[in-house]
Amino acid sequence: MKISPMAIRVFMAILLAGAVSVSTAQAADGDVFKGEALYAVCAGCHGADAMGSEATNAPRLQGQFDWYLIRQLKHYQSGARGVHKDDTYGATMRAMAGTLANEQAILDVVAYIGTLESK
Repeated sequence: MKISPMAIRVFMAILLAGAVSVSTAQAADGDVFKGEALYAVCAGCHGADAMGSEATNAPRLQGQFDWYLIRQLKHYQSGARGVHKDDTYGATMRAMAGTLANEQAILDVVAYIGTLESK
């Protein structure tokens, strides 16, 4: 089966557009220094290096996409997560996400998490 040059160009344009949108969606436009201070609350469960903890049932945050962390924090704040009566860990996370005063605070803490590296 022969693929036309036009089909290849269209396919490549779609791939390129997707790569550009994903790469720009990954970077939180936050203040890393403010985020470091905000992360102190998170470190109690997720660890100073954001590697997570089995003891607190806290997942690893380090290495996650910024867009994913932002979305999850917003879901906790809005009540889309952490409200089911059997979700005790989610309820705790919902309360912790509530300590982030606004969207900029979310961006700040996520920007800081993005600077953490495995040791």
